Amino acid sequence: MKTSKVLFIAGILILGIAGAAVAQPRPNVYDGGNQWRITAYDETSPTHAQWGTQGICFLPYGMQGTAIVGVWYSNTFPNWRGRYAQEGDRVLMHGDYAALVGHDGMVIDLFEGTSPQDEGAGQWTEWRETGPYGTTIGWANARLRRAGKCATPPTVDISKLSRADIEKLAVELSSQVKPRLRKDGRPAESPLDPDQVPLPDERP
Repeated sequence: MKTSKVLFIAGILILGIAGAAVAQPRPNVYDGGNQWRITAYDETSPTHAQWGTQGICFLPYGMQGTAIVGVWYSNTFPNWRGRYAQEGDRVLMHGDYAALVGHDGMVIDLFEGTSPQDEGAGQWTEWRETGPYGTTIGWANARLRRAGKCATPPTVDISKLSRADIEKLAVELSSQVKPRLRKDGRPAESPLDPDQVPLPDERP
């Protein structure tokens, strides 16, 4: 009898662990609103001066091991897009811009905010492939805030797209984004550019 109870409890524990291994993290970057705002703060500045804020749209994810993985694109900076993976509350992102010459990498830890909008914080690094070590554009702290849902073309049912079609959609949508302007009227050269005209919903 005791042996049966032990085996039963062990079975329940194994099933619970197996279920947790494929569970989708909550909050995650797609469910509940896939549009976010990411803001950079200069990590090399004593005052951590605010730099650029950009919009990020996360597209539907798939499972890879214990992580959810997918692609993202910016709806505020043209041709800026990449891939993401989230396991638990940690989100890893990388992306390219400027015809694949400019690069970004982000590591963000999500947490439940005090408002209905989920938030996260972490690091954001941006660089280009120039010079023997690459050229660092900036080392930054980053804040990620959920900002609703990104619009999709009315003719597209994103729930029925294959992974390949979702990636093609990210390329198409990011290529339609207008240049992000600086306060001097010139196009911003990178997503981190601190002199960009603020977005209408930008927060300090």
